[in-house]
Amino acid sequence: MKTPHRRSEVKRLGIVQPILSTYRLPQFLELAQHCQVDIFFSPAPPESGFGDIALAAAPNVRYFCVSSFKPLGDRLGFFHRGLLGYIFGQRPDALLLTANMRNLSFWGAVICGRSLGIPVYAHGHGPFKKERMGVVYRVMMQTLLRLVTSYICYAPAVRESFLQHGFGDAKLTIAHNSLTNPCPVRPEERNGNENGVLFVGRLRKGSHLQLLIGVIRRIRQKDQMPLLLHVIGTGAEAARLRQEVADCPWVLFHGEIYDAKRIREISLHCFLGCYPGNAGLSVVHMMSLSLPVVVHNELREHAGPEPSFICDGVNGCLYDHRDPEQSLYRAIRSLASDPAKVAEMQRAAFADYQRLANPSLAERFWTIIREGEDASDRRASSLPAEFPSRAHPGSDQL
Repeated sequence: MKTPHRRSEVKRLGIVQPILSTYRLPQFLELAQHCQVDIFFSPAPPESGFGDIALAAAPNVRYFCVSSFKPLGDRLGFFHRGLLGYIFGQRPDALLLTANMRNLSFWGAVICGRSLGIPVYAHGHGPFKKERMGVVYRVMMQTLLRLVTSYICYAPAVRESFLQHGFGDAKLTIAHNSLTNPCPVRPEERNGNENGVLFVGRLRKGSHLQLLIGVIRRIRQKDQMPLLLHVIGTGAEAARLRQEVADCPWVLFHGEIYDAKRIREISLHCFLGCYPGNAGLSVVHMMSLSLPVVVHNELREHAGPEPSFICDGVNGCLYDHRDPEQSLYRAIRSLASDPAKVAEMQRAAFADYQRLANPSLAERFWTIIREGEDASDRRASSLPAEFPSRAHPGSDQL
């Protein structure tokens, strides 16, 4: 077996992503400042909401956009064509993989990397969505933790979920799943007269944008508050939603926008961000715009653990997942009626974004990768002490 790499020998990093997203690419380009980076990915499916991505030419970066196939059907994910040939042929010094337990490419890369002595870093949600864990999944996770050099948790809530399910923390590290917004909005740029609510994300079934539209309509009609809803994003539900609100001029669909400057401009008309459905990294994006974020309080139902960064009444609000319409209505109406409280929460949201994004996700990755042999000693040391874990307090409901 190949001798494990030491930190000074990490000259080429192989990154494997099912789909390369626009929010993730800048982090990988930043990693290329430290080493050569190879990015393996497949094109996004039509109407996925991810859109086409511009592959920026950069020193030390090679792109491998490859087709994929599903030899065992949708249930076991897909496999990147040529991935194992790349690992065997190129022998990267380390592998950074999106951890998907049902993805054949993921398991192929883990086993291949381990057999060649290549350090393997899995980055993912872990079992944070699981209230109970079946025997098969537990065995798979135990096997994975034995094979990888480190499992990089998206958030403290992910690490906590491992511990709650009885796994040890010897190979657990944390790199906050964050983004670096090149065009943020600082709290002092807001004047307190904004009347918009911002939604940023893919328009998919789980986004529940229709719920938010209904709540804004109710506030406008019942409370006579002239709120506007700004929607940035596209996806499978876009056409239907546009048709349903064709007679609602207060719903502004901006479509698919990846220009950070343009998103910033739209956000300057908003006082609040809201992701009414199963949220993910959009939460951090809205925090970077100095917007308190409203999300539901059932952490396991979210698309990712990023909503755990929201502390109820501090940098956002949690509405009751069991009573969504009434609870979300009360949350947004309450904030729309209290500009002083909103201003305080805007400052807290931006301050928490800065703590999440500094150091950047790329720098957190690099720290973990170059010190991989010491991962078991560091465990969660990549988590700044000033940003504690914030699991959803189920009793704190509006």
